[in-house]
Amino acid sequence: MAKPKAGIVGAGIAGASCAGALSAGGWDVDVFDKGHGAGGRLASRRLESGWATLGAPFISAWNAPFREQAEDWAKKGWVAPLKGDILQGRADTGWTHARLKGHYLPTIETSELVGHVMGQAKLHLESHVIAVQPQALVLQDGSIADGYDQVICAVPGPQAISLLDALSPLREQLAGVRYRPVWAFLMRCEGGPDADIIKFDDNLLDMAVRQTTADPDLWLVHSSYEFAESHVEASEIEAKTRAAAALMGLLGLSRPVEVEASHMWLYARSENSVGGYWLRDDESRVILIGDGISGAGIERAWESGVQLAQAILEAKV
Repeated sequence: MAKPKAGIVGAGIAGASCAGALSAGGWDVDVFDKGHGAGGRLASRRLESGWATLGAPFISAWNAPFREQAEDWAKKGWVAPLKGDILQGRADTGWTHARLKGHYLPTIETSELVGHVMGQAKLHLESHVIAVQPQALVLQDGSIADGYDQVICAVPGPQAISLLDALSPLREQLAGVRYRPVWAFLMRCEGGPDADIIKFDDNLLDMAVRQTTADPDLWLVHSSYEFAESHVEASEIEAKTRAAAALMGLLGLSRPVEVEASHMWLYARSENSVGGYWLRDDESRVILIGDGISGAGIERAWESGVQLAQAILEAKV
């Protein structure tokens, strides 16, 4: 008897967790992603000195079962609990300390971590899906991947809408989901406070996290939502120049900040969600998962994928 087959669009944590659970349950699973690597907002960037991330700076695990999953990853050496304090404030007004709880820092490349989560599922990179159909996926090169018992879309709501032309009920339910953008920068600087994580009291920059996996002088810097929204149409040069100047002022640096890489995450965080773990069209059997359905954050996206996979394996959907 042939194994059941699933086609999943999106190799972020929602798609990966669903794919891994289904493949462990005996399904043949294809995961398609238009990017060069797995991870979505957990994607990593390789550098001469190591690797760094331009996406989520760390993983927050507040509740079971994701907390138990993070602890299991820690035992395997994939993540490590974040210890110490987070520094809050700015140089000109002073700093305060707050204790970190429930946070984990990847110790292997985040794209590799997501690959582990995906398990035995087959990953198809640089495979741009342009349409989701019942039992099939249409790719940009004109090819069609079909014969699926279940088609699952695990990308941000606005991207999913563009794939669902033939499935208006799903499009309508996604129409109200809103996302906020973030500019992310890898910045190299010397000096500043002795801390690995800094939360700024500022309307331009939100957070800086030292990239110890690459270089202690290299920081991942996230803009505020307001900065990103006002710089959505800005050039990369304009955005990184403004952000570098802001970081110098916030840290009280006398030497210029060097920006080594930058990326605009247009769908960085869902501002609202549909609710539940997944959204299903009964007629087409197409299912949507991810933070636009279940709520913002890595934990909620992971739960969305795992909960759907368990329901499929138990024949509840």
